[in-house]
Amino acid sequence: MKLSTDCPRLNGAKPIPPLSQSRHGDMACETLYVRKHVQSARLAESEPAAQGIEIHQVLASYINHLVGAKRVTDLEVLDALMRAAGTEAREVLEKFRDNHAFDPEKILATELHIALDENFLPIQHPGDASQTAEYEGTLDLVMLHSLTDAEIDDWKSYFQIIDADTFQSKFYPFLLMCLNPSLERVKFHPPSEENRT
Repeated sequence: MKLSTDCPRLNGAKPIPPLSQSRHGDMACETLYVRKHVQSARLAESEPAAQGIEIHQVLASYINHLVGAKRVTDLEVLDALMRAAGTEAREVLEKFRDNHAFDPEKILATELHIALDENFLPIQHPGDASQTAEYEGTLDLVMLHSLTDAEIDDWKSYFQIIDADTFQSKFYPFLLMCLNPSLERVKFHPPSEENRT
């Protein structure tokens, strides 16, 4: 939804931000959503959120290294990255360490931010005031298997199984297919019992 320039704002708050997976989750509590996304109230970052950010940064750095080095694994580099992480993040990353290998030729991007306008067209520079994002998301890992097939891996930093049929499991493939219309199939992989981070 897009606010027109003559639309009243709540207590001088900025217009409603683009729909994203996290904002969709916040909509479960109207008060939280309005305070956080409409009134732009600064909320304290939770410990799990800080841990999740740290884990995502380590995994993105590691996978980007693998792509640059054209390797499927490099445990020495991963171990070095893990040593710089906090204790809780290291515990999660240890579970990831021995059961993941990546084909560097198939990696499109890590932490791929996609923003779409009201017509579902990609926005090249989301910070540009002349372009308004209506939908956005950051995909943890995107792999291209062919011009028509892609895969999205989603990392979670908490020990919880995520149902495969969620808003995120539909929204992220939608964003990727709008970014790359040649795609016909996109698999979304949330954490599973044996493969959760």
